[in-house]
Amino acid sequence: MTATSAERRHPSDAGTSPMRREGSVSRVIAADPLRLYHWVSDITRTPEWSPETRRCTWTGDVRTARAGARFAGVNRFALLRWTRQCEVVVAEPGREFSFRTLPDAKVADSTVWTFRLEPAPGGTRVTHAYEMVAHLTPGQERLATLLIPPHRDRRPDMARSLDRLADAVEGRTHARQARLGQTHTAEGPIDLTGVYALHHALRRDLDLLARAVPATPPADAEAWAALARRWHLCAAVLRHRTTGADAVLPLLLERAETAGDPAAREAAERARTERDRLTPMIDACAAAFHTLTSEPIPGAGIRERLAAEVAGLRDALVDLLAYEESTVLPLVQRHLSVASWQEAEQAAWQALGRLGPDVTLPRLALPSLALPRLALPSLVLPWLAQDTPRDELGHVLAHTGSPIARVLLALTRRRFEREHHVAFRWL
Repeated sequence: MTATSAERRHPSDAGTSPMRREGSVSRVIAADPLRLYHWVSDITRTPEWSPETRRCTWTGDVRTARAGARFAGVNRFALLRWTRQCEVVVAEPGREFSFRTLPDAKVADSTVWTFRLEPAPGGTRVTHAYEMVAHLTPGQERLATLLIPPHRDRRPDMARSLDRLADAVEGRTHARQARLGQTHTAEGPIDLTGVYALHHALRRDLDLLARAVPATPPADAEAWAALARRWHLCAAVLRHRTTGADAVLPLLLERAETAGDPAAREAAERARTERDRLTPMIDACAAAFHTLTSEPIPGAGIRERLAAEVAGLRDALVDLLAYEESTVLPLVQRHLSVASWQEAEQAAWQALGRLGPDVTLPRLALPSLALPRLALPSLVLPWLAQDTPRDELGHVLAHTGSPIARVLLALTRRRFEREHHVAFRWL
């Protein structure tokens, strides 16, 4: 629907001011008012529809909108970049969300920005309005509009914001998702490639280990050493996901609580419970691996016990990943902003990059390299790339956010594959 604008003008617009000091646009979006409120009041989502805002973060311990809460917005136009401190003025769920930019020593102006929500045929009429309540001097206004022409009249950009908001809420915004054998692909604005790549690697390794353990002769010490090193990596990744290093489930629980979505809260709680159930299974596998590899020639009974433990863990993990892909990740697309997901994902991958010396293969002498978005040890990248379809590998590497990912993979892949073939040669 085409945006329509209010035609009211501030009395001081007459005269020398180059800026329109108030205005509004509106359109109907196919969603209920409460859902739209949770979208617009989640300031971390603002970059998803604003033509100018690049990042918004709450100040202090605040995580949800309430009157008086403050946040910082980073904005950009062409080569210009600036930050404004903001304060929430109105936070009425399902009705209105307003905030104002705060004047400071550098900028004396203040503008109130408002989203008003009213039920309408076909969904909710969203009115996006602004009013400058503290002005710049005429000279500063002329300079500002010269440097940033859209600030002459904010309504065209606001209309584009509502169009983008509608696209996001109504499900027309989709990131390119990797196809890596997941049970279900959750479409939406968040790129879940990192999750699907990790799930692909975990499924593959647990299946390989479950088949290799009963097939490897007890006397092949070299193969068992390689299997143990591969197990250490896989176990470290699993522990990373089950001991709280993954910040996604707590964040989803928080957003589900805010949005009043009991189904999302129940799904996140179930996923966390199922993850916790894996911990004793991982411990049992680790103990069996230690017993088997510490004996000069382990007995067949130890190998059979290890085979049973690994197979049980594999089956439980397959069920958990299927549940997360079919139920939890669609809720992530619904409730989390792109910015909040990227922040949580970056923290999780950086923690994964600090897996420790017990998962570093002796044949890989390269140090851990810190990438802009991920901190991956030299072992993890070829592990993720192993058996990844050629047409998806480029997307997985691009998801690391660094051009050196391809270089790192080229330097480590051959040695990793040699170790891989030693570990699984009896298959």
